Amino acid sequence: MSNKIHPILKAMIPLAKGISKTFGSNCEVVVHDLSHPETSIIEIFNNVVTERKIGEGIRDLVWNVLRSPSFKEDILANYSTIPYNNKIIKSTTVLVRDEKGNPIGAICMNFDLSSFCNVKNILEEFTEVNELSPPTDKKINIENSDVINILNHIIVQTIKEHGVSVKNMSREEKIKIVSFLDKKGVFKIKGATNWVSDKLNTSKSNIYNYLDIVRSKKV
Repeated sequence: MSNKIHPILKAMIPLAKGISKTFGSNCEVVVHDLSHPETSIIEIFNNVVTERKIGEGIRDLVWNVLRSPSFKEDILANYSTIPYNNKIIKSTTVLVRDEKGNPIGAICMNFDLSSFCNVKNILEEFTEVNELSPPTDKKINIENSDVINILNHIIVQTIKEHGVSVKNMSREEKIKIVSFLDKKGVFKIKGATNWVSDKLNTSKSNIYNYLDIVRSKKV
């Protein structure tokens, strides 16, 4: 574990471990460092649920969690997540902020409900999940300033994670960043093209060109 991890996130790791031990092997607990969106997982317990690993990046934080109307007070609880190996999984995501209120990380709990759901009329309340609306191709207009702040943070940290100043970035490096952000659904948020073009110090037309390249699977 890197010494550069924020102390608050380091303090979250024993908590995550405690949750995983309390609920057992069916409960996977992941600690994310949002200063490194592409390699955000700094710790994971009971990873048999999704088999994700340390060093992997954020998955559905932008597109499913932040845009959900149920995401309130930095928590989205008990939502159905992307199935893995035909498992029935419910998840809860809790955003972690620093002492100034800036988003720095997240704790995600993924619980495999498959064995419970195979038994009728048992633990009905426990297995209840809130379905998320499926993604569409339409732009999503997010007005919440906290969500905008989180998205902006992800964009900035994704650029920073590449370890090259924007001034010295090659076209190919900028395309890779646009590709990552596109996969995470960032460009489905209204105004995202302006944010990214500003952070990459390039024009909106260039961002659209990069997106065309990415979506045509040329990179």
